[in-house]
Amino acid sequence: MLSPQVIAVSLLSLTLVTAQDCPPLPDTGVVMGEPVPMHPEHIPSGCSAYEILVARGTSEPNYEAGGGKFGIVVGDPVVSNTTVKLPGARGYPVQYPASAEIITGTRQGARDVVNRLIAQSIACPRQTFSLVGYSQGAGVMHAAAKDIPIALYPRIKSLVMFGDGYHRLGDVLSRFPVGLNSKVKQVCAPGDPVCDPNATNCTFFHLTYIRPSYINPAVDFIVKGFTG
Repeated sequence: MLSPQVIAVSLLSLTLVTAQDCPPLPDTGVVMGEPVPMHPEHIPSGCSAYEILVARGTSEPNYEAGGGKFGIVVGDPVVSNTTVKLPGARGYPVQYPASAEIITGTRQGARDVVNRLIAQSIACPRQTFSLVGYSQGAGVMHAAAKDIPIALYPRIKSLVMFGDGYHRLGDVLSRFPVGLNSKVKQVCAPGDPVCDPNATNCTFFHLTYIRPSYINPAVDFIVKGFTG
């Protein structure tokens, strides 16, 4: 596998592409379906004012050269930009492998999200949360939402889904539970076959969420949810 620096450069090159056809995928060296190592040392301890729970996409590595812990395409830029705009915010990397074993992995990730929300809500009575999911990670958040105690809904200030496969199924089937759905922002790149029902089978566009045009509005949405 290529180094995180090379992966970052390859993915950042996506920001330069404007063609409407299907460009070739960058050679990142990532083997899709391989599990992502989990690092318990990346789990933040204690309390913070705001916590962003991030469920990464399939086999999405961290941008380690930049101190990333949450996924190079979505989680790392979202968390880093949010913490700049909102001191007191931090990220939590959902502990699941994000591998080709989607059914078992989704269950594992969903349990981790629910357990984290419950534990932190007890330990930190003033902490509030945002849930961010990318690709398979969006499925994790859908699964988790079914088991989040309703009493915790007011503590969850926003949910942002990138490349959400449920979004392709239409408004009704992609909804989160009542009490959470009104706080959801769906980010779907035109042409992304995972979430865009009108897309062709071009995986390239599923990797373009690193673009500032997708990251910046999501960050603004998260900050507004926490502070508004």
